[in-house]
Amino acid sequence: MSQKESREPLLVWTEEGKSIRSWMLKETTTIGRSNDNDVVIPDRWISRHHARIALQGSRYVIDDQGSKNGVFVNGKRVTRPLPLEDGDRIQLAPRCQLIFVDNEATAPLFPGQGGVTIEEETRRVWVRGQELVPPLSSAQFALLQMLLAEPGRVFSRDELIAVAYADQDPAGVSDDALNSLVRRLRRRLVSVGPGHRYILAVRGHGFKFEQP
Repeated sequence: MSQKESREPLLVWTEEGKSIRSWMLKETTTIGRSNDNDVVIPDRWISRHHARIALQGSRYVIDDQGSKNGVFVNGKRVTRPLPLEDGDRIQLAPRCQLIFVDNEATAPLFPGQGGVTIEEETRRVWVRGQELVPPLSSAQFALLQMLLAEPGRVFSRDELIAVAYADQDPAGVSDDALNSLVRRLRRRLVSVGPGHRYILAVRGHGFKFEQP
């Protein structure tokens, strides 16, 4: 993104420079390994209740909740409640880093944050910065990969069937089977990025992909 826009404050979870997912902050947001936290990070280095971020006045403040391995902000250990600044890097585990994105700042651009992004080698998919879990099926990924290669282009049904059902005789794949595959893929994308259809049917021709 190249300009400021109003947004809720975010926490963006990154590993090795790649976004894993992001969360909008509430007035109080708890972070830890236990499922009763607002931000759940299933990493053995993370304590069950590791850290808390709370709105105090007009600032968000982070504090350690008695974690075993500590909370570090920009490389310094947090020993008392610390106000956060836009872009602060919060380290909770060796491979887990959270980035605080203030509501008045420009969010850093991570895979998928502006729409849908895929990583072809690992078949990982991000929608608006959040990774799809569980992963897409082979047929769904192949379909999405083809549509994403040329957003806005209308792909014929025959082209999509040949890619999504590469291990089958195309003559045996019905239009209903392709329609069902498209619906399932669209539901997966919309479940993370609601408010946009992503895959559009073009009557009499096929389907096209549109980024938000």
